[in-house]
Amino acid sequence: MKPKTDTTVCFQIIQSEVSKSKRVNPLPFHCCPSPTTSEMAGTVTATATTATTEVGTTVTAATSEMEATATAATSELEATATAAAIGPPSAIPDKYMHKNRLQSFAERTYKKTPIYKVESEGQSHQPKFTCTVEVGDQQFSSTGSFSRKKEAEQDAARVAYEILTTVSESDVKEAFELIDQDAVFCKSILIEFAVKTKTTLPSYSVVCVCLKKPLTLFAAIVVFDGNAYHGESAPNKKDAEQNAARVVIKSILAKHDTCMVRIVRSKKQLITAVRSSGNTPATFTPIQFTRPVSYAAYDQMIQHLFCQMNLPH
Repeated sequence: MKPKTDTTVCFQIIQSEVSKSKRVNPLPFHCCPSPTTSEMAGTVTATATTATTEVGTTVTAATSEMEATATAATSELEATATAAAIGPPSAIPDKYMHKNRLQSFAERTYKKTPIYKVESEGQSHQPKFTCTVEVGDQQFSSTGSFSRKKEAEQDAARVAYEILTTVSESDVKEAFELIDQDAVFCKSILIEFAVKTKTTLPSYSVVCVCLKKPLTLFAAIVVFDGNAYHGESAPNKKDAEQNAARVVIKSILAKHDTCMVRIVRSKKQLITAVRSSGNTPATFTPIQFTRPVSYAAYDQMIQHLFCQMNLPH
């Protein structure tokens, strides 16, 4: 038997190691073992749980949003129903509006605001107040004493407004009589009324009416506050315009306008002075608006002028 050489021994050792390695069959270090069935089931369960949680959160959020919208809509409907049941807000009581009315009247009529003067009386811990208001150089006092200054001012304003805006039948009749006596101040009266009431100033148009030579008359048309008026004819243009202005004034007086009545009555002394000077008849003879046959041409010309100016008549 031959002794084993070193080469033979080495060959046997290598062959033995190769056989061992084939039996073990180790995996490379970078390879991972395949997941087991239990591990795969756990992963699926975790994924399903997460998805269920997310879906539940989304549904809860959507439900909360819908509930909030429904609550807001219900509140709005309840508020609307309550407002409808209560009705519109109550108006300001009339007792607090006297100062506003008086101020509007004073600014329109006198171009001035009322001036209030309040006085106190009684004990200092429980004073009583009275008020005096000045409007258009006239003074008006409250009817009693009040525990508050504002109440005293409102009462004084009420007294002043009621007196200033009240026009009696006798006042209107007197104003008509003054205007009928003479038309010399009618244009100035109408202008003063327009300024105080903040109305557009009147505008005049005069036409010549030739009846029979050498008789020549003039007729005037005045436009005031969107309406056109024409008065009686006159021998000159100035008087024709005064007559037209008188027609406007009389139409305003017929409405018992307080401002116009006061303006006309304020001219009483001037009208009386003109009358006593002899320029007008000594006895009062109101003007009668008649339609003589000789004025047929005049009427036709007036109608023609109205049509040209596109004015109502």
